Amino acid sequence: MSITTQSNKNRNVLYAQAGGVTAVINASAAAVIEAVRQHPDIFGKSYAAINGIKGVLEEELVDLSQLQWVDLEKMKHQPGAVFKACRFDLDPLDHNPAQYERVLEVFRTYEIGYFFYNGGNGSMVTAQKVSDYCRSKGHEVQCIGVAKTIDNDLDLSHCSPGFGSAAKYLATSFAEACLDIYSMHETSTKFFVMEAMGRDVGWLSLSAALVTDIIPDLPLIVLPAERRFDKKRFLEKIDQLIAQKGYCVCMVSEGLKNETGEYLSIAGIEHTHERDYTQLGGVGKTIAQLVASHLGCKTHCAIPDYLQRSASHCVSEVDWQMAYGAGKAAVEAALRGEHGTLPVIQCSEKTGHSIQWCYQSVELEKVANLELKVPDEFLTKDGMSVTSDGLDYLRPLIQGERSPKFINGLPNISPLNLETVEPKLTPFQAIK
Repeated sequence: MSITTQSNKNRNVLYAQAGGVTAVINASAAAVIEAVRQHPDIFGKSYAAINGIKGVLEEELVDLSQLQWVDLEKMKHQPGAVFKACRFDLDPLDHNPAQYERVLEVFRTYEIGYFFYNGGNGSMVTAQKVSDYCRSKGHEVQCIGVAKTIDNDLDLSHCSPGFGSAAKYLATSFAEACLDIYSMHETSTKFFVMEAMGRDVGWLSLSAALVTDIIPDLPLIVLPAERRFDKKRFLEKIDQLIAQKGYCVCMVSEGLKNETGEYLSIAGIEHTHERDYTQLGGVGKTIAQLVASHLGCKTHCAIPDYLQRSASHCVSEVDWQMAYGAGKAAVEAALRGEHGTLPVIQCSEKTGHSIQWCYQSVELEKVANLELKVPDEFLTKDGMSVTSDGLDYLRPLIQGERSPKFINGLPNISPLNLETVEPKLTPFQAIK
């Protein structure tokens, strides 16, 4: 990591976020805003970009002074992303220098000295590119990442803010569905499968194993992305569990691959001028159809999709605290003069279902190129069940509840009305 030598005192702040949202991403945003406001002698005006780096390019900025205490309190329980988010990355500098020149123009115009970028691995690459370019052109800006991702694939960190709440929601919904199939399996459905997000990592699929804490003899199969799908062994396991219990339930990673390394299901491919983005989804239905054909009976499939990352009514208190702390830790890193860093979670003590943690800064460029996989010791030898070590890791992350207030029977989660600043620069089109 680097420590900036030039004082950014009273220079302005810009916050932005990218990638998929989490149920607690707005808690991190609120933490950044509140922590910055506690140091008016250090920080100048605060802005947020709408739609991440795309909003920076297009000068779609919000003056955060318009947010009152009541707005910040509401943000802390709000699903989605108050300042929106984007699936948009900067092109390589030699492919599109105009993007970088535009970012620098915006930063200079708004006197941005601090840039907080909330995201996962890919977003950290963007943050590093922005800060490196600006500094190479003589505009000193401290760039600090704010950790988040439901996939839990952020390496060098004990876990990722956002994961605990998604795991809690999936485990809760899965438990309820398990009791449903238990009620019906003697005359109807004998197999149920739920599909969890996770492109190349299976952390969320492991959440199904938490249900064994309340249904100890659950006939469960877990199919994480880290293990290749063996059709023969899978169907043998199905036969074994149904023979024992009369039914079987399964949680599968959307990124499950066959024995040759190909995704079992691809929802679509989005073509851009720089790269292709593969959208996964539908592997749950593929598995359900396979079992239905094998057993000759009715099966059911659930694909939570966006629900698992936006369920503000089922947020883990521990995860919320981690997310809020991540935002606060980012501001504290800036106050220490850090640049090009990301505060990640380090477990300092774990006892039973309780966990104590702190934040430690790592270099953006290091964490951006790493991916945290489910370790072998968290999975049984056949790759279809979770070990006690895996459960010990998961349990502390889902503890406690923090739900939004309800009005007329529904959560009070109406979007905040935010006004963007009057543009000062000529228009710029990020996506052409």
